[in-house]
Amino acid sequence: MNEIRQHPAPAAGSPPEPTVVFVSDSHFHLEPDADERARLDRFCELLAWSRGADRLVLLGDIFDFWFDYPHFRLRGYDRLLTALDEVRAAGTEITFIGGNHDIWAARYFHDRYGCHADGEPLTLQLGRRRVLLTHGDGLLKFDWAYNSFRAVVRTRLGVLLAKSLHPEILFALSTWLSGHSRGATRDEASAIERMADRWFDRAGAPDWDLMIMGHVHHGLHLHRSGREMVALAGWFSPLSYGLLRDGEFRLLEMGAAPLPELRTRA
Repeated sequence: MNEIRQHPAPAAGSPPEPTVVFVSDSHFHLEPDADERARLDRFCELLAWSRGADRLVLLGDIFDFWFDYPHFRLRGYDRLLTALDEVRAAGTEITFIGGNHDIWAARYFHDRYGCHADGEPLTLQLGRRRVLLTHGDGLLKFDWAYNSFRAVVRTRLGVLLAKSLHPEILFALSTWLSGHSRGATRDEASAIERMADRWFDRAGAPDWDLMIMGHVHHGLHLHRSGREMVALAGWFSPLSYGLLRDGEFRLLEMGAAPLPELRTRA
């Protein structure tokens, strides 16, 4: 039976709890169509609001395709990168966890925004919460095409192979294996929830009390044995994001209600 954890209040004199915004799976393309430009408008609105947070966490697949060749970067994403510059300039720390589509952006994000250089899953102490951040690829569902793509983007051999390909060939391969990004259907959502329950049962006693992931394009928030497991729904329909404030996590939807007022940083 699921159990809602009651987190203790901070001790007197302890630092304030950080305010952290989480978002994943927007799958922005190098050449967006009209619908995607509308999604990008809302995403940039969320980024502008995130300037009032202590930290912004990008949980992967923000970009549908990214690859840094040794001597050049593919053109595109300038508006989004500029919006992230403004988030960083406001004093908000940016954390980037690479997804299967944009893990290769990790080094660039390290150089531009001070993120971790490898973009791999990360466990952070955020106030009184011990939080595992992961994109979640390979965690809950199996798909042969996706796993083939993951083998390319997540292994040293795969990266060497990718660098040997012409950029247009690699881009076409990524697009084909990516398919059409969208939210999960009702049947897919049910399967994801069953797999999440099984995974949570097998997690045992990990060194985190809150795990946040993306990738599955279906929002869920499970409570069990004093721990929480969260999957963001992505940035399609709904436009999903997460907010950790005062030690409590909320799974929210852009447009369903006004953006919460963020506490001014000390």
